[in-house]
Amino acid sequence: MPAKGIGARRKTLLLVTALVAAVLIAVSLAILLSLLLRSAPDNGNAGVEDKSNYRLPTDVKPVSYALTLAPFIYSNIRDDCYFTGSVSIAVEAVNDTDMLRLHSVRLEVPTVRVRNSTGGDVSVEKIEENVEKQWLTIKLGEPLRAGETYTVLIDRFKGKFVKNGKTGLYLSSSYSENSTEYYLVSSQLEPTHAREVFPCFDEPAMKAEFNVSLVRGREFTALSNMPIKSSSLVSGNTWFPNSAEPKAVMKDDFKTTPTMSTYTLAFLVAKFQSISLTDSKGRVFTNWLPPELVQKSNFTLSLAAKAIGAFEELLNVTYKMNITKQAGVPLFHFAAMENWGLIIYQQNILVYDENTTTTKSKLSNALTVSHEIAHQWFGNLVTMKWWSEIWLIEAFSIFYSYLGLDLWGSESDLDSHFVVDQKYKHVMNLERKRYKVHPIQMNVSTPTEIDGLFDYIVYYKGGSVVRMMHNSIGARVFGAAVSSYIRKHSYSNAGSEDFYSSLNEQLRIHKQSLDAKTVMSSWVKQVGYPLVTCSMENGSLLLRQQDIVSLSHKEKSNLTWSIPITAMTNLNHTGWSRSEVAHLVHWMRGETLRLPLDSSTDWYLINLRSSGHYQVNYDRQNWDRLAAQLTTDHTVFTPADRASLIYDSFTLASLGIIDYSVPLKIVTGYLENETEFAPWAVFWSNLKKMTSSVLPVKTVKRIAKKVFNYVTTVTPKASPLVGMLAELTARETCDRDFTYCINFAKDECNKCKVRNSTCLKNPDISEDITGYKCKTGK
Repeated sequence: MPAKGIGARRKTLLLVTALVAAVLIAVSLAILLSLLLRSAPDNGNAGVEDKSNYRLPTDVKPVSYALTLAPFIYSNIRDDCYFTGSVSIAVEAVNDTDMLRLHSVRLEVPTVRVRNSTGGDVSVEKIEENVEKQWLTIKLGEPLRAGETYTVLIDRFKGKFVKNGKTGLYLSSSYSENSTEYYLVSSQLEPTHAREVFPCFDEPAMKAEFNVSLVRGREFTALSNMPIKSSSLVSGNTWFPNSAEPKAVMKDDFKTTPTMSTYTLAFLVAKFQSISLTDSKGRVFTNWLPPELVQKSNFTLSLAAKAIGAFEELLNVTYKMNITKQAGVPLFHFAAMENWGLIIYQQNILVYDENTTTTKSKLSNALTVSHEIAHQWFGNLVTMKWWSEIWLIEAFSIFYSYLGLDLWGSESDLDSHFVVDQKYKHVMNLERKRYKVHPIQMNVSTPTEIDGLFDYIVYYKGGSVVRMMHNSIGARVFGAAVSSYIRKHSYSNAGSEDFYSSLNEQLRIHKQSLDAKTVMSSWVKQVGYPLVTCSMENGSLLLRQQDIVSLSHKEKSNLTWSIPITAMTNLNHTGWSRSEVAHLVHWMRGETLRLPLDSSTDWYLINLRSSGHYQVNYDRQNWDRLAAQLTTDHTVFTPADRASLIYDSFTLASLGIIDYSVPLKIVTGYLENETEFAPWAVFWSNLKKMTSSVLPVKTVKRIAKKVFNYVTTVTPKASPLVGMLAELTARETCDRDFTYCINFAKDECNKCKVRNSTCLKNPDISEDITGYKCKTGK
């Protein structure tokens, strides 16, 4: 018994010893792991760095920048040109951290200094560059303390102009009055190209104030977002130490910007001249262009001022910039860029010549100006939190550019132009063919992924979805929600949830039982769009939705959307305003919807004004009755409705869902009496996809004759859409060598020879009729 007891005590002692050792080892390992993690690169998250994450950590946020850029563009050899600069960034530490991380691409950064709020240096242990993620990581010898401010100083960094580059700070060329070529330098920083110009926190949510200075030759003009505060003469060697010229340069210091994102900064150094006007509120608008072009830009200058006033009224938010500059550069990769206070365009967009500019070009350029002005609210004043939600600025600016363009007066139906140009021309055809299909809102991380978002889906489908929501809940409710959203998030960032919140707030106020997030998410987070198929059954109208993208590829799909169904019949077609449709909306939330229908109904039409982003298919009897109504009196339907009937019928026939006899019956019965742009634009577009066996040339020639006679006799530029109809008709009939076009062209060519002057005073048809035909001798 005693021996057995001693053995048990030894076993117990050994067990306790083993447990203590295990605990000590575990604690040691935990401490070691903690030390390893603390010394590992911090990505704003605890633990090992996520190699797929391209976002900057949020331990430090920028407050303000003092940035000087000095582009050397004074050599005749492009490769000898470069730029230097210095930047001082005031930052606030949000958390304790011993690391600073900024963006930087292809920049030579010789030194980095960090100072605390008392001016003392914070030791910098090392600087690391991550080329793939475009980071500049500054490892500090001591931590920054949360709540304290610091200054990051990077002096005399240097960058090269990328050959044929059109982003960041890039070279373009123009000509002086004596035809001597000179270089000008311009910028394009959206979405992720500010980091190519100077080290910075290049993310949209990392907003700050900017104090910009530009160094220029004395014969050049420097422009940035804000007006010039002061100018001084400085030594060229200060910024260009290895260059003999120039001996002396000017340094322009600009006023402090509003709190803004890096991507809306702008820089331009060129030999430009300007014209200006002042609006009723004392705000100055200027256009900057080469001397030989600037006087031809009065139209777009006055348009910018009018657009500002229109958006202030639409959005009920005052525009607070006192000076707005528009500049046109000869080499620009995009149509325009909405930089706050300095909007940069392709040069031709700002230029207008009444004798040579077509109505189509004039309207297109006007919409571009309106779009960029809309961005002063959507993007500049309120910025998306991250690029995934870029539709909050681009889709809204697309839609509002049409609303804000009040220049043309009541004769123009710009909404029907939106339907054709944004919805039918770009979105539905491409998406149905699965060309770069993706949701409007999608997760992106890398610069390449971000660049890929700037496409027709975000802009045009997004704009169409915004228009659908605007029309479905009514202009008053939607406008109040947008105004509230902008006011709440001015000079800050917002996301989709913030916009949905503002929408829901106004929906509750106006007693509409609708959840904006549920509706909008079905459109912005799903690919494709629905086809709504209609049939009359047992005294009611049965509607069924299908994914038309999958349907066209003969695939199954379970996708459904929240669809605003609007309808009219032969019995109530006079009972609506032909503009507002919100009071007629029935929400289709599931696969089917049944609506009551009067037994004496002859025909019915779904999706009034093509307000919803979907297509419609009817039973054959209703298609035939709609065609008969068009032949009897097509003005019962709006131009957008007529365009949608042509588009839907031809599209569905091309997919084999209905027979081609349906669209042919529609166009051959009524189209020769059509004088609106939208239906004709859709017809000519679809005609290109058909052979003469489907629609004979002689039939096309017949139905186009009356509209040809109309556009060649109507007062030139009677209205924008008439002008566009003239250009479209002249081009399509001349390209097909229709007899009446050839005879008209011959007559005008003969007049030209006799008078020794321009054959036609109407630029909308002169090029396609007299210009083309006279040159070819046909």
